Amino acid sequence: MAPRNTGARMKLEVLLWTVVLALLALAYLFPKTRWLSLSAIVVAVVAIVALVFVAKREAPMTPQAPTPLNTAQKPVDFEQFHIEKLDKADPEAKSRIRVGDIRFDQIRAEPGAERGSLGTIVARIYNDSAIYTLTDYGYYLVVQDCIKAICTTVFDQRGLTAVSVPPNQARDVRIGIRNDNPRAAVPIKILGTANILLTPTETRAQSTGNAEPTRN
Repeated sequence: MAPRNTGARMKLEVLLWTVVLALLALAYLFPKTRWLSLSAIVVAVVAIVALVFVAKREAPMTPQAPTPLNTAQKPVDFEQFHIEKLDKADPEAKSRIRVGDIRFDQIRAEPGAERGSLGTIVARIYNDSAIYTLTDYGYYLVVQDCIKAICTTVFDQRGLTAVSVPPNQARDVRIGIRNDNPRAAVPIKILGTANILLTPTETRAQSTGNAEPTRN
């Protein structure tokens, strides 16, 4: 319906412009009736302007494509926030226990929800410091898939985790397999034999004042 109205309006506009040109010619050829021709020209021009105004009002507006919203937000790392706050309050916390004084042992992988996938890494962390209690530790986790004596790294992860391990003691810890990229949230599957490498990277320890070495 709209295209038909537009075509009729355009024909009427062309006709009016033709009338205007004809009236101009009459005004030039017949000076006695020039005032009448000019009046008719004014009426025709007003009609043309009215047609153009109506056409613009009835023209459909092209909807603009909505701007895509960035819904993928980076998750808040509460452990990192906790470590930064601890370092500001107690700058010496990260130097009380050397990285070489903590170690992981009895490392094993627990299966995930899907068959052949990994879900959680379980290990025992040892605090070999004779004075300080370990409160936080950093780690670097590497998961290798070993097939026919060839091991290939299929996943790695770094993290900071809170813990409480008194001097010369050990605690069992669990490290969840996380995926920071939601677009590639594919479970880690092991086709051969899993080889788990877990290495400490940093430590935090509370101040104990004039602490005495603790013996087993």
